[in-house]
Amino acid sequence: MPRMSALYRAGGGLLLLVSVFLLGSWAQREPEKDTTAIIEASYIYNIAKLVQWQDPAMRKGAFIIGVMGSSNLYQELVKKYATRSIGHQPIEVRKLPEMAEVDRCHILFIPASNSHLLPGILRQPNVRSTLIISDYPGALAQGAVVNFVAARNTLKYEISMANAEKQRIEVGLTLRQLADKVVE
Repeated sequence: MPRMSALYRAGGGLLLLVSVFLLGSWAQREPEKDTTAIIEASYIYNIAKLVQWQDPAMRKGAFIIGVMGSSNLYQELVKKYATRSIGHQPIEVRKLPEMAEVDRCHILFIPASNSHLLPGILRQPNVRSTLIISDYPGALAQGAVVNFVAARNTLKYEISMANAEKQRIEVGLTLRQLADKVVE
């Protein structure tokens, strides 16, 4: 009988050890990453570095990136870029309500789910110098300056030079050269 209880104790210890190992490895797994949000956030940050705002008021204060809808993109921008600067302007990332009235932003991201708001947003006087970025077909025709597109299994972007001019934004040569498509 003493042998049996020693065996049970050894087996119980082994079971406990295996359980702890399995729970530990499960707890250490990272949550799934939204690679699209990661890439879009990187593009937004790098686009901001490669354009110039003609309006002198846009060169003062915080550099504001407004995000409608996309929580993952907002979180990615906050996590990786909220402590950085564009020139001498510290970046401030704002999660915006899904409505046609928005505050002044340097960059405003409008996802496909909010595409119906773009015409109303463009009529507001406080977005005259806002670089609008979106991610749906036809966004450039609606007034976006930059549109993210899936091309050859990667995320690329296209630019409307006419919309950039309307928004009083100068697009750098490097940004144009790296674009998948430039619409004059």
